Amino acid sequence: SFGSVRRAEVAFGDYLSYLEMAEDRRLGGGDHIGEDEELAYLAQNDVPPALLSDLEVPEFCDDSSYGLGEGRRYSTMLWLGPEGTVSPLHHDPMDNLLMQIVGRKRVLLYPRTAGSARGGGASSATGGDWAYAGHDGTQKNASPVDVEDPASWAGRYPRFAEGGPRPLEAVLEPGDVLYIPSRWWHHVRSLSMSLSVNVWWR
Repeated sequence: SFGSVRRAEVAFGDYLSYLEMAEDRRLGGGDHIGEDEELAYLAQNDVPPALLSDLEVPEFCDDSSYGLGEGRRYSTMLWLGPEGTVSPLHHDPMDNLLMQIVGRKRVLLYPRTAGSARGGGASSATGGDWAYAGHDGTQKNASPVDVEDPASWAGRYPRFAEGGPRPLEAVLEPGDVLYIPSRWWHHVRSLSMSLSVNVWWR
């Protein structure tokens, strides 16, 4: 799990109504979903087979002749949520294409080979030292560091504050595709209501 994230089962129609309400509040100039309200994020769900034919997944995800891995697609996942939904800092074991369909997302990327440029040293190929991988109840591929809250770094995560690499930043618009190499740390925030699909492949 990612920190305080919890799972709940919601009928898809009810979830779409929730998204419509959240978007109406945003467009109507009213309050956005407040900090005291939980955001519901339909994250990391298999794309329904009926919708797969609507996606144009690059051929190299399924064909080794391109020389970009073994050409073995692992999964195609759907990510749908209102403005403000977040995937906290983590890395994945496979190469990843993040395809933005609706809305905008900001992605912060930290190279997997990046160690502690300003001190401390990385303890593994994934830079686990500065990222505190697996600490505070997170999975081994996840970090408890809130990269958006610098005030918390010095006290709780000094190795990140002193030796964490500077991220590369990308803002994805509809139609954009971002390649995230395996084991690169990344943090993702929806800047608006957002629908994304990602493809993991070997």
